[in-house]
Amino acid sequence: MNGNDIYFLFGGLVFLVIFVFFYHLIKKLRNFFKKSYQPKTPSSFKCLDGHIVRSKGELIIDNFLHNNNIHHHYEKIIKVRNKPIKCDWYLPKLDIYIEYWGYFGKEYMKRKEEKLKLYKQGKLTLLSIENIMFKDIYSNLEKYFNGSIKNTTTEKKHCPYCGVELDDRF
Repeated sequence: MNGNDIYFLFGGLVFLVIFVFFYHLIKKLRNFFKKSYQPKTPSSFKCLDGHIVRSKGELIIDNFLHNNNIHHHYEKIIKVRNKPIKCDWYLPKLDIYIEYWGYFGKEYMKRKEEKLKLYKQGKLTLLSIENIMFKDIYSNLEKYFNGSIKNTTTEKKHCPYCGVELDDRF
């Protein structure tokens, strides 16, 4: 091997190291600037009362309200201290607002804190529903409404996914 061969091999090795370094650098930069996937149209689920909701959690809550004959408005826009809030549900006869906190993320949590402060400032009755409550959502909601609703869920059972009334086998 002469001097030119050594320089040729050394140059190839340096090129390979630089190539791998820039490849990983570009890959990390792409991942850093890559936006998370967001569908162009929101997911939608149709409830028993005809409301179109955005998640399965909202579907279960809306169907619970419908099955228990609780009059409700979905995504009503209200103003608290001249700031508009879109509440998930408003129960006009009980004067209760319901918020289902079904997502996570920095921006979502920031908006959640803002909304909670506005509800508190406006002295509005708020029922906050977290994902952990879905382990036994029907009992949790019945406990909250304790007497404001007629107790139909002990007599009739409904499918937690679609809201269809179940027969005696279940």
